[in-house]
Amino acid sequence: MADYKAALSGGTRTSIGEADAVISELVESSSGLEQIYSLFLDPDPVVAMRSSYVAMRVAEQKPETVRPFAKLLFANLENYTQQEVRWHVPQLLVHLDLSPADRGRAYQVVMNWAETDKSKIVGYYGFQAAAEFAQQDSELLHDFIPRIRQANKTGAKSIQNRCKKIAKQLKFEL
Repeated sequence: MADYKAALSGGTRTSIGEADAVISELVESSSGLEQIYSLFLDPDPVVAMRSSYVAMRVAEQKPETVRPFAKLLFANLENYTQQEVRWHVPQLLVHLDLSPADRGRAYQVVMNWAETDKSKIVGYYGFQAAAEFAQQDSELLHDFIPRIRQANKTGAKSIQNRCKKIAKQLKFEL
């Protein structure tokens, strides 16, 4: 399958279309991932959503596949505005071995998404990724704990449930 954009086109943002076939192919040979990552900002929201979904699903099975795209992800962090892409990008970032500066930047971006995006799913995955970053850095953890406590007080039920799991993971009281 050479044209992943065509394979990921059509339908609605609530469907995955041919994504599973693309995932299977890319798990076998990750050579097409460059095209997939370049589609995160595609003007077609279905293609953008599915490409980020594909990358995330491949990374679940082969986390090392994210590494070659770290610079691209960081170059575009502030450009990822589509909520479905914001669901998947935090799940990609946690697979990277980040420098303290990059971890801090990733943390700030995904926390901003988690706290401001209207999508509860963006919040769910953003808070979880931020927790992963905070777990590795005491300065981030110091910033994170009051923010997650606030999210637990004011967030939707799904966010509150995620906050409780994060507090248990990081061993602090909400």
